[in-house]
Amino acid sequence: MSRLLAIETSSEACSVALALGDEVLSRDFVEPRRHAELLLPTVQELMAEGEMTLADLDAIAFGRGPGSFTSLRIGIGVVQGLAWGAELGVVPVSSLAALAQGAASANNLEAGISVVAAMDARMGEVFAARFEVGNDGLVKLVGEEQVCPPGELMWPVDAPRVAVGNGFSRYEELEERTDRFEAVYADLWPGAASLVTLARAWLENNTPLPAHKAQPLYVRDNVAEKPSSQT
Repeated sequence: MSRLLAIETSSEACSVALALGDEVLSRDFVEPRRHAELLLPTVQELMAEGEMTLADLDAIAFGRGPGSFTSLRIGIGVVQGLAWGAELGVVPVSSLAALAQGAASANNLEAGISVVAAMDARMGEVFAARFEVGNDGLVKLVGEEQVCPPGELMWPVDAPRVAVGNGFSRYEELEERTDRFEAVYADLWPGAASLVTLARAWLENNTPLPAHKAQPLYVRDNVAEKPSSQT
C-alpha cells in the first residue's frame, strides 16, 4: 500500500491523515478560521507519531475542492510547499467524493446505493454531486459536480439514497426533502482519511502529479465575487 500524507481543507473543517500500511492516523478539526494555524503542527504531530519523515512518503493527497476559496488556497499552499521540499508527487481528490466516501465507509453502504453530497457554498448555493457505491466499496461520480441553488438540486428516484453534507441542514429547500432519503448525514465533513482511501485507488492506475499541479477546482467561476444586487 502507498504511504500517503493527506490534507483536506475545502470546508469549515480541517483534516490531516497519515497512511502507514493498513493503519491510518488522522486528526480532524472544525475550526473555520484556524486552518493555517493548525495544518503544519498537525502534520508534524502525525509524522512523529508514525515515526516517519516526508522522505518516507510515496505522495501527498489533497482535497482539490470544490469548496471555500480561502480554505482551499491555504491547504493547497501547504501541500505544494511540502511536496516541493521533499520532491514528492501529489494526488488530487474531489472533496465531494471524500465526503461521500466518508458516509459510505462509516456506514458500510452496499454496492449500488446512491449518495447525494451537498455542501454549503454560501451565496445561496450548494456544491453538489451524486455518487454510487461500487462493488469495491468506493464511491464513483455519476454525472458532474455542480454549484447551484439548493432548490435546483435533483436526485435519482430509482436507487436507494443517502444524503450527506451540511447543505441538508443549512438550506430549508433541502432539509424539507430529506424524507425521500433512507439516511441523512448532515453533520459529516470531507475528511483526510477518506482522501487516503480514494487516493490509493487512484494510484492503482496513475502516477502522482508534479507538485505544481496541486491546484484547486472551484466549480464556481466567480469565486472571489459576490452576486450583484438586484433592483
